[in-house]
Amino acid sequence: MRRLSGCLALLLALAAVPASAAQVLRPFDDPRDPPTWRPLTDAEQALHELGLTVFNTSWRPAGAARAERIDGLGPVFNAASCDACHNNGARARTAVEPGLIPVSMVVQLSGPDGKAADPSYGHVLNTAAIDGFQPEAQIRLSHVERPGRYPDGRPWSLRVPTYRFDELRLGPLRSDTVIKPRLAPALFGSGLLDAVPAAADDGAAGRFGWQGNVSSLAAQTGQAFAQDMGLTSADLAQDDCGAADALCRAAESGGEPEVSNELLAAVMAYQRLLAVPASPPLERPLEKAGLALFERHGCASCHRSNLPVSGIEGLSSIAPYTDLRRHDLGPGLADRSVSGEIQRSRWRTAPLWGLGYAVRRPPYALLHDGRARSIEEAVLWHDGEAASARRRFERSSAKERQSLLDWLSAR
Repeated sequence: MRRLSGCLALLLALAAVPASAAQVLRPFDDPRDPPTWRPLTDAEQALHELGLTVFNTSWRPAGAARAERIDGLGPVFNAASCDACHNNGARARTAVEPGLIPVSMVVQLSGPDGKAADPSYGHVLNTAAIDGFQPEAQIRLSHVERPGRYPDGRPWSLRVPTYRFDELRLGPLRSDTVIKPRLAPALFGSGLLDAVPAAADDGAAGRFGWQGNVSSLAAQTGQAFAQDMGLTSADLAQDDCGAADALCRAAESGGEPEVSNELLAAVMAYQRLLAVPASPPLERPLEKAGLALFERHGCASCHRSNLPVSGIEGLSSIAPYTDLRRHDLGPGLADRSVSGEIQRSRWRTAPLWGLGYAVRRPPYALLHDGRARSIEEAVLWHDGEAASARRRFERSSAKERQSLLDWLSAR
Protein backbone atom coordinates (compact mmCIF):
# COMPACT_ATOMS: atom_id res chain seq x y z
CA MET A 1 0.00 0.00 0.00
CA ARG A 2 2.83 2.36 0.83
CA ARG A 3 4.48 1.67 -2.53
CA LEU A 4 1.19 2.23 -4.39
CA SER A 5 0.64 5.52 -2.55
CA GLY A 6 4.11 6.74 -3.51
CA CYS A 7 3.56 5.85 -7.16
CA LEU A 8 0.18 7.61 -7.21
CA ALA A 9 1.70 10.77 -5.71
CA LEU A 10 4.43 10.68 -8.32
CA LEU A 11 1.98 10.33 -11.20
CA LEU A 12 -0.07 13.28 -9.97
CA ALA A 13 3.01 15.42 -9.46
CA LEU A 14 4.30 14.66 -12.95
CA ALA A 15 1.10 15.95 -14.53
CA ALA A 16 2.25 19.53 -13.87
CA VAL A 17 5.42 19.36 -16.02
CA PRO A 18 6.18 18.31 -19.62
CA ALA A 19 6.34 14.53 -20.12
CA SER A 20 10.02 14.28 -20.99
CA ALA A 21 11.03 16.67 -18.22
CA ALA A 22 9.00 14.73 -15.64
CA GLN A 23 11.10 11.60 -16.04
CA VAL A 24 13.72 12.86 -13.61
CA LEU A 25 11.35 13.38 -10.65
CA ARG A 26 11.22 10.62 -8.06
CA PRO A 27 9.64 10.20 -4.60
CA PHE A 28 12.31 10.37 -1.90
CA ASP A 29 10.83 7.69 0.38
CA ASP A 30 14.07 7.49 2.39
CA PRO A 31 16.03 10.77 2.41
CA ARG A 32 19.12 8.83 3.52
CA ASP A 33 19.05 6.91 0.24
CA PRO A 34 18.15 9.41 -2.51
CA PRO A 35 17.10 7.63 -5.72
CA THR A 36 18.63 7.88 -9.16
CA TRP A 37 16.57 9.43 -11.95
CA ARG A 38 16.85 6.33 -14.12
CA PRO A 39 17.46 2.59 -13.56
CA LEU A 40 21.12 1.56 -13.38
CA THR A 41 22.99 -1.38 -14.80
CA ASP A 42 24.87 -3.60 -12.35
CA ALA A 43 28.15 -1.84 -13.20
CA GLU A 44 26.57 1.60 -12.79
CA GLN A 45 25.03 0.55 -9.49
CA ALA A 46 28.41 -0.57 -8.15
CA LEU A 47 30.01 2.75 -9.18
CA HIS A 48 27.08 4.69 -7.73
CA GLU A 49 27.43 2.91 -4.38
CA LEU A 50 31.16 3.59 -4.30
CA GLY A 51 30.41 7.25 -5.04
CA LEU A 52 27.94 7.36 -2.16
CA THR A 53 30.63 5.89 0.13
CA VAL A 54 33.14 8.52 -0.99
CA PHE A 55 30.52 11.25 -0.57
CA ASN A 56 29.94 10.19 3.05
CA THR A 57 33.62 9.59 3.89
CA SER A 58 35.33 11.79 6.46
CA TRP A 59 38.79 12.36 5.01
CA ARG A 60 41.89 12.14 7.20
CA PRO A 61 45.08 14.20 7.37
CA ALA A 62 48.03 13.08 5.26
CA GLY A 63 49.88 10.16 6.79
CA ALA A 64 47.00 9.03 9.01
CA ALA A 65 47.20 5.35 9.92
CA ARG A 66 45.13 2.94 7.78
CA ALA A 67 43.83 5.83 5.66
CA GLU A 68 45.99 5.58 2.57
CA ARG A 69 43.13 6.12 0.09
CA ILE A 70 41.31 8.81 2.07
CA ASP A 71 44.11 10.98 3.45
CA GLY A 72 45.26 14.48 2.52
CA LEU A 73 42.61 16.58 4.27
CA GLY A 74 43.57 20.21 4.76
CA PRO A 75 45.81 21.44 6.24
CA VAL A 76 43.07 24.09 6.44
CA PHE A 77 39.52 23.29 5.38
CA ASN A 78 35.83 23.88 6.08
CA ALA A 79 34.40 20.35 6.08
CA ALA A 80 35.93 16.86 6.19
CA SER A 81 33.26 15.23 4.00
CA CYS A 82 30.96 16.13 1.12
CA ASP A 83 27.97 15.03 3.18
CA ALA A 84 28.77 17.51 5.96
CA CYS A 85 27.53 20.31 3.69
CA HIS A 86 25.25 18.49 1.24
CA ASN A 87 23.57 16.05 3.63
CA ASN A 88 22.27 13.14 1.52
CA GLY A 89 22.63 15.34 -1.55
CA ALA A 90 20.32 18.05 -0.21
CA ARG A 91 20.93 21.76 0.24
CA ALA A 92 22.40 22.90 3.55
CA ARG A 93 19.95 21.99 6.31
CA THR A 94 20.44 24.80 8.76
CA ALA A 95 18.54 27.79 10.04
CA VAL A 96 21.64 30.05 9.68
CA GLU A 97 21.26 31.73 13.03
CA PRO A 98 23.51 34.38 14.66
CA GLY A 99 26.86 33.11 15.92
CA LEU A 100 29.62 31.15 14.24
CA ILE A 101 28.64 30.33 10.67
CA PRO A 102 27.59 26.69 10.13
CA VAL A 103 29.91 24.20 8.46
CA SER A 104 27.60 24.18 5.42
CA MET A 105 28.43 27.82 4.68
CA VAL A 106 31.71 28.96 3.21
CA VAL A 107 33.00 32.48 2.75
CA GLN A 108 34.65 32.82 -0.63
CA LEU A 109 37.09 35.63 -1.32
CA SER A 110 37.99 37.50 -4.47
CA GLY A 111 39.58 40.67 -5.64
CA PRO A 112 37.55 43.63 -6.91
CA ASP A 113 37.85 42.23 -10.44
CA GLY A 114 35.91 39.17 -9.30
CA LYS A 115 38.77 36.81 -10.16
CA ALA A 116 41.95 37.27 -8.13
CA ALA A 117 41.98 35.54 -4.74
CA ASP A 118 43.17 37.19 -1.53
CA PRO A 119 46.98 36.83 -1.51
CA SER A 120 47.05 35.61 2.10
CA TYR A 121 43.95 33.43 2.30
CA GLY A 122 43.25 32.16 -1.21
CA HIS A 123 39.75 31.66 -2.62
CA VAL A 124 38.01 30.51 0.58
CA LEU A 125 38.44 31.56 4.21
CA ASN A 126 38.87 28.20 5.95
CA THR A 127 37.53 27.89 9.51
CA ALA A 128 38.99 24.47 10.47
CA ALA A 129 42.44 22.89 10.44
CA ILE A 130 44.15 19.56 11.07
CA ASP A 131 46.33 19.01 14.16
CA GLY A 132 49.43 21.17 14.11
CA PHE A 133 47.79 23.94 12.08
CA GLN A 134 45.45 26.79 12.89
CA PRO A 135 42.22 27.78 11.08
CA GLU A 136 42.51 30.86 8.92
CA ALA A 137 39.74 32.65 10.82
CA GLN A 138 36.58 32.41 12.87
CA ILE A 139 33.54 33.97 11.19
CA ARG A 140 30.57 35.25 13.15
CA LEU A 141 27.22 36.15 11.68
CA SER A 142 24.61 38.59 12.93
CA HIS A 143 21.42 40.03 11.46
CA VAL A 144 19.55 43.32 11.49
CA GLU A 145 15.81 43.14 10.85
CA ARG A 146 14.47 45.35 8.05
CA PRO A 147 10.70 45.74 8.46
CA GLY A 148 8.22 46.64 5.75
CA ARG A 149 4.55 46.36 4.75
CA TYR A 150 2.56 45.18 1.79
CA PRO A 151 0.22 47.75 0.21
CA ASP A 152 -2.67 46.02 2.04
CA GLY A 153 -0.98 46.76 5.38
CA ARG A 154 0.29 43.29 6.23
CA PRO A 155 3.80 43.54 7.78
CA TRP A 156 6.89 41.65 6.74
CA SER A 157 10.51 41.63 7.92
CA LEU A 158 13.75 40.71 6.18
CA ARG A 159 17.11 39.85 7.73
CA VAL A 160 20.17 41.81 6.63
CA PRO A 161 23.31 39.76 7.43
CA THR A 162 26.66 41.11 8.60
CA TYR A 163 29.89 39.16 9.14
CA ARG A 164 32.71 39.61 11.64
CA PHE A 165 36.12 38.03 11.09
CA ASP A 166 38.07 37.11 14.21
CA GLU A 167 41.44 35.43 14.78
CA LEU A 168 42.67 36.09 11.25
CA ARG A 169 45.86 34.02 11.32
CA LEU A 170 47.66 35.85 8.52
CA GLY A 171 46.58 39.36 9.40
CA PRO A 172 43.63 41.44 8.23
CA LEU A 173 41.96 40.96 4.90
CA ARG A 174 42.72 43.62 2.32
CA SER A 175 40.12 46.36 2.27
CA ASP A 176 39.25 45.64 -1.37
CA THR A 177 38.80 41.88 -0.81
CA VAL A 178 35.24 40.92 -1.75
CA ILE A 179 33.38 38.79 0.81
CA LYS A 180 31.16 36.08 -0.70
CA PRO A 181 29.17 34.03 1.84
CA ARG A 182 27.77 30.94 0.13
CA LEU A 183 25.42 28.28 1.48
CA ALA A 184 25.75 24.73 0.14
CA PRO A 185 23.15 24.14 -2.62
CA ALA A 186 21.33 20.88 -3.34
CA LEU A 187 23.00 18.45 -5.72
CA PHE A 188 19.76 16.91 -6.99
CA GLY A 189 19.59 16.95 -10.77
CA SER A 190 23.12 18.36 -11.09
CA GLY A 191 24.04 15.84 -13.79
CA LEU A 192 20.99 16.95 -15.77
CA LEU A 193 21.90 20.64 -15.51
CA ASP A 194 25.34 19.66 -16.76
CA ALA A 195 23.66 18.33 -19.91
CA VAL A 196 21.95 21.63 -20.84
CA PRO A 197 23.70 22.97 -23.96
CA ALA A 198 25.77 26.08 -23.32
CA ALA A 199 24.48 29.38 -24.71
CA ALA A 200 26.79 31.96 -26.26
CA ASP A 201 25.18 35.27 -25.27
CA ASP A 202 26.39 37.56 -22.49
CA GLY A 203 23.61 36.61 -20.10
CA ALA A 204 24.49 32.92 -20.16
CA ALA A 205 26.04 31.49 -17.04
CA GLY A 206 28.01 28.42 -16.14
CA ARG A 207 25.93 25.56 -14.91
CA PHE A 208 27.09 25.75 -11.29
CA GLY A 209 27.86 28.17 -8.49
CA TRP A 210 25.47 30.79 -7.12
CA GLN A 211 26.84 33.22 -9.68
CA GLY A 212 27.16 30.72 -12.52
CA ASN A 213 30.94 31.01 -12.45
CA VAL A 214 31.65 27.27 -12.74
CA SER A 215 31.28 25.71 -16.17
CA SER A 216 30.70 22.03 -15.38
CA LEU A 217 29.93 19.53 -12.66
CA ALA A 218 33.48 18.19 -12.89
CA ALA A 219 34.92 21.66 -12.31
CA GLN A 220 32.51 22.27 -9.42
CA THR A 221 33.48 18.98 -7.77
CA GLY A 222 37.20 19.61 -8.14
CA GLN A 223 36.80 23.12 -6.75
CA ALA A 224 34.85 21.87 -3.72
CA PHE A 225 37.47 19.22 -2.93
CA ALA A 226 40.35 21.71 -3.20
CA GLN A 227 38.89 24.88 -1.68
CA ASP A 228 36.50 23.50 0.93
CA MET A 229 38.35 20.32 1.96
CA GLY A 230 41.98 20.91 0.99
CA LEU A 231 42.08 17.85 -1.29
CA THR A 232 43.76 17.79 -4.69
CA SER A 233 42.31 15.90 -7.64
CA ALA A 234 42.80 15.55 -11.36
CA ASP A 235 40.37 18.45 -11.82
CA LEU A 236 42.22 20.83 -9.46
CA ALA A 237 45.74 19.82 -8.49
CA GLN A 238 46.44 22.53 -5.89
CA ASP A 239 45.12 23.15 -2.39
CA ASP A 240 43.65 26.57 -1.69
CA CYS A 241 46.72 27.97 0.06
CA GLY A 242 47.23 31.70 -0.24
CA ALA A 243 50.44 32.82 -1.93
CA ALA A 244 51.67 34.23 1.39
CA ASP A 245 50.84 31.13 3.47
CA ALA A 246 54.14 29.24 3.43
CA LEU A 247 53.09 26.77 6.16
CA CYS A 248 50.00 25.70 4.22
CA ARG A 249 51.96 25.33 1.00
CA ALA A 250 54.61 23.17 2.72
CA ALA A 251 52.11 20.80 4.38
CA GLU A 252 52.47 17.06 3.84
CA SER A 253 50.59 15.69 0.84
CA GLY A 254 48.29 12.69 0.87
CA GLY A 255 49.37 11.76 -2.66
CA GLU A 256 49.25 13.19 -6.15
CA PRO A 257 46.35 13.53 -6.50
CA GLU A 258 44.91 13.07 -3.02
CA VAL A 259 41.49 12.11 -4.43
CA SER A 260 42.35 9.26 -6.79
CA ASN A 261 40.89 9.19 -10.28
CA GLU A 262 38.85 6.12 -9.30
CA LEU A 263 37.24 7.82 -6.31
CA LEU A 264 36.72 11.06 -8.22
CA ALA A 265 34.95 9.17 -11.03
CA ALA A 266 32.75 7.42 -8.47
CA VAL A 267 31.64 10.59 -6.69
CA MET A 268 30.98 12.20 -10.07
CA ALA A 269 28.82 9.23 -11.10
CA TYR A 270 26.89 9.48 -7.84
CA GLN A 271 26.09 13.14 -8.42
CA ARG A 272 25.27 12.79 -12.12
CA LEU A 273 22.47 10.31 -11.49
CA LEU A 274 20.79 11.87 -8.45
CA ALA A 275 17.08 12.35 -9.12
CA VAL A 276 15.06 15.45 -8.30
CA PRO A 277 12.55 15.08 -5.42
CA ALA A 278 8.91 14.95 -6.51
CA SER A 279 6.61 17.00 -4.27
CA PRO A 280 3.13 15.95 -3.17
CA PRO A 281 0.72 17.41 -5.75
CA LEU A 282 -1.51 20.40 -5.17
CA GLU A 283 -5.21 20.13 -5.91
CA ARG A 284 -5.81 21.02 -9.55
CA PRO A 285 -7.47 24.42 -8.90
CA LEU A 286 -4.57 25.50 -6.67
CA GLU A 287 -2.03 24.24 -9.20
CA LYS A 288 -3.68 26.25 -11.99
CA ALA A 289 -4.03 29.39 -9.87
CA GLY A 290 -0.42 29.28 -8.66
CA LEU A 291 1.00 28.69 -12.13
CA ALA A 292 -1.11 31.53 -13.57
CA LEU A 293 0.24 33.94 -10.93
CA PHE A 294 3.80 32.71 -11.48
CA GLU A 295 3.51 33.55 -15.15
CA ARG A 296 1.50 36.77 -14.71
CA HIS A 297 3.97 38.23 -12.23
CA GLY A 298 6.84 37.58 -14.64
CA CYS A 299 8.63 34.95 -12.55
CA ALA A 300 8.59 32.49 -15.45
CA SER A 301 10.70 34.78 -17.64
CA CYS A 302 13.78 33.76 -15.61
CA HIS A 303 12.57 30.63 -13.80
CA ARG A 304 11.83 28.77 -17.05
CA SER A 305 9.91 25.53 -16.74
CA ASN A 306 11.60 23.84 -19.67
CA LEU A 307 15.22 23.56 -20.81
CA PRO A 308 16.68 21.24 -23.46
CA VAL A 309 19.31 18.64 -22.62
CA SER A 310 21.65 16.83 -24.96
CA GLY A 311 23.60 13.62 -24.83
CA ILE A 312 21.09 11.72 -22.67
CA GLU A 313 19.28 8.91 -24.42
CA GLY A 314 15.50 9.13 -24.12
CA LEU A 315 15.50 12.58 -22.48
CA SER A 316 15.11 15.80 -24.45
CA SER A 317 14.23 18.36 -21.76
CA ILE A 318 14.06 19.02 -18.04
CA ALA A 319 11.96 21.32 -15.84
CA PRO A 320 14.40 22.98 -13.41
CA TYR A 321 12.66 26.39 -13.35
CA THR A 322 15.79 28.33 -14.29
CA ASP A 323 17.16 29.95 -17.42
CA LEU A 324 20.76 29.33 -16.27
CA ARG A 325 21.52 32.99 -16.90
CA ARG A 326 23.00 35.67 -14.68
CA HIS A 327 20.88 38.58 -13.50
CA ASP A 328 21.52 41.68 -11.39
CA LEU A 329 19.11 41.42 -8.45
CA GLY A 330 19.94 44.79 -6.95
CA PRO A 331 22.26 46.15 -4.26
CA GLY A 332 20.47 44.43 -1.37
CA LEU A 333 21.71 41.01 -2.46
CA ALA A 334 25.06 42.20 -3.80
CA ASP A 335 28.39 41.12 -2.34
CA ARG A 336 30.47 43.72 -0.52
CA SER A 337 34.15 44.33 0.01
CA VAL A 338 35.77 44.38 3.44
CA SER A 339 35.51 48.17 3.35
CA GLY A 340 31.74 47.89 2.73
CA GLU A 341 31.74 48.88 -0.93
CA ILE A 342 28.89 47.29 -2.88
CA GLN A 343 30.03 45.11 -5.77
CA ARG A 344 27.82 44.74 -8.83
CA SER A 345 26.71 41.13 -8.47
CA ARG A 346 24.97 38.98 -11.05
CA TRP A 347 23.29 35.80 -9.87
CA ARG A 348 22.50 32.65 -11.80
CA THR A 349 18.75 32.05 -11.66
CA ALA A 350 18.38 29.49 -8.90
CA PRO A 351 16.60 26.29 -10.00
CA LEU A 352 13.30 25.86 -8.17
CA TRP A 353 13.00 22.10 -8.59
CA GLY A 354 13.35 20.39 -5.22
CA LEU A 355 12.30 23.55 -3.35
CA GLY A 356 9.29 21.82 -1.83
CA TYR A 357 11.53 19.03 -0.57
CA ALA A 358 13.63 21.59 1.31
CA VAL A 359 10.73 23.42 2.97
CA ARG A 360 9.14 20.12 4.06
CA ARG A 361 12.32 19.22 5.98
CA PRO A 362 13.15 22.08 8.34
CA PRO A 363 15.36 23.71 9.33
CA TYR A 364 16.18 25.33 6.03
CA ALA A 365 17.41 28.65 4.69
CA LEU A 366 17.15 30.19 1.22
CA LEU A 367 19.17 32.45 -1.08
CA HIS A 368 22.93 32.33 -1.49
CA ASP A 369 23.72 33.20 2.12
CA GLY A 370 20.71 31.73 3.91
CA ARG A 371 19.26 35.11 4.89
CA ALA A 372 15.71 34.16 3.80
CA ARG A 373 13.75 32.15 6.39
CA SER A 374 10.92 31.40 3.96
CA ILE A 375 10.01 31.44 0.29
CA GLU A 376 8.12 34.67 0.92
CA GLU A 377 11.27 36.38 2.21
CA ALA A 378 13.26 35.08 -0.75
CA VAL A 379 10.72 36.64 -3.13
CA LEU A 380 10.79 39.95 -1.27
CA TRP A 381 14.57 40.17 -1.63
CA HIS A 382 14.27 40.22 -5.44
CA ASP A 383 15.23 43.61 -6.89
CA GLY A 384 17.11 44.97 -9.88
CA GLU A 385 16.07 43.01 -12.96
CA ALA A 386 13.45 41.20 -10.86
CA ALA A 387 11.97 44.33 -9.22
CA SER A 388 8.86 44.42 -11.40
CA ALA A 389 8.02 40.79 -10.59
CA ARG A 390 8.44 41.46 -6.88
CA ARG A 391 6.21 44.55 -7.05
CA ARG A 392 3.46 42.54 -8.74
CA PHE A 393 3.72 40.00 -5.94
CA GLU A 394 3.50 42.75 -3.30
CA ARG A 395 0.43 44.33 -4.94
CA SER A 396 -1.45 41.04 -5.13
CA SER A 397 -4.14 40.22 -2.62
CA ALA A 398 -3.15 38.19 0.44
CA LYS A 399 -4.99 35.20 -1.05
CA GLU A 400 -3.10 35.46 -4.33
CA ARG A 401 0.24 35.79 -2.57
CA GLN A 402 -0.50 32.66 -0.57
CA SER A 403 -1.57 30.79 -3.69
CA LEU A 404 1.75 31.57 -5.35
CA LEU A 405 3.73 30.61 -2.24
CA ASP A 406 1.81 27.34 -1.99
CA TRP A 407 2.57 26.64 -5.65
CA LEU A 408 6.28 27.34 -5.15
CA SER A 409 6.28 25.05 -2.10
CA ALA A 410 5.14 22.22 -4.34
CA ARG A 411 8.00 22.49 -6.85
